[in-house]
Amino acid sequence: MPRIPFSMILKAHQENHLLPLLLKECRTIDSARNELRWLREQAVRDSKSLSRSRSGWRTRLRSMCQLRSRGYPLQYILGDQPFGDLEILCKKGVLIPRPETESYTYQAAKLVRQMALDSSDKSRPPSNARPLRVIDLCTGTGCIPLLLHALLAPHFQKLSITGIDISPLALSLAQKNLEHNLQLGQLTSRASTDIHFHRGNVLGNGSDDSILSIDSILQPYYLESGSSLADQTGGCDLLISNPPYISQSEFGNGTTARSVRLFEPKMALVPPSLVTGDEHGRPEDIFYHRILALALKLRAKITVLECGDIVQAKRVVALSETLASMESGQFSAEVWPSCERDLLENGFHATDGSRGVIIRRLP
Repeated sequence: MPRIPFSMILKAHQENHLLPLLLKECRTIDSARNELRWLREQAVRDSKSLSRSRSGWRTRLRSMCQLRSRGYPLQYILGDQPFGDLEILCKKGVLIPRPETESYTYQAAKLVRQMALDSSDKSRPPSNARPLRVIDLCTGTGCIPLLLHALLAPHFQKLSITGIDISPLALSLAQKNLEHNLQLGQLTSRASTDIHFHRGNVLGNGSDDSILSIDSILQPYYLESGSSLADQTGGCDLLISNPPYISQSEFGNGTTARSVRLFEPKMALVPPSLVTGDEHGRPEDIFYHRILALALKLRAKITVLECGDIVQAKRVVALSETLASMESGQFSAEVWPSCERDLLENGFHATDGSRGVIIRRLP
């Protein structure tokens, strides 16, 4: 990372003596200025809630700026992160929601609504039909299920959204985020019964018997061999996931940002090193093998997977095509966003950064 010019540090100090502290992470005065404003607002709120003296917030602000200068994530200091119209509570030990994840969630909701419009009845499902089923694997803060509910509830009479994670801390925070956004009025009251979180192991490995396997949780959704979605109440309409996808080498070689590497949970970023005898390819792709196999077993109509970059996304597309060739049915798989318009509208860099993979089961 290039050094910050002394002239910039001097200019920042002349404006506010705390700005140089924030420059270490923000890298520009404009960004540091924004963070200082947010931190000041939070320090004042904290001071009022703790009944401190009027000047107490200044001491609190300095300590927050010093913490930030060491790379501590802003969202952990402020305690929340906007995600769509929602306010997602953040806590150390649980991955912070990213803008890219927000974009994939919006795109997933758009595809689900379009799928409903393209269906034969051209209308909302009848009251006796099974609910629209959504499964989010590696749910973390619960941001994806909550935003999907906010986006889909106005269009579907019945929703069933399941979030699964292996971390008890993440699941506790996901439940708090559900309750928090209900209190804020950002979710309709039906979200309390439409959304459920479960502790489960997506990879299905390990010796901890207290953690349910993903198969036991999703058993009600599986279809019997040879049957169709029209014949049963099983199946899944949308399977979505932002799984751990960073390689061990990229995590430690400087590719991963310092604040992410030092303060966010490694288990949410880097897949565990497994030698099972049935996985192939790169270790950082291991979750995609498992999730794509689940998507086929669930007969998922739409699968949306977040990937680290376009190279990994292309590997996942190739893997999905290989697995799909072994199953009956036709599928389409694409990297998203890929066209210039989608890249610009969603704030993605043309060549660098995260990409998603969208897989659709064709009628």
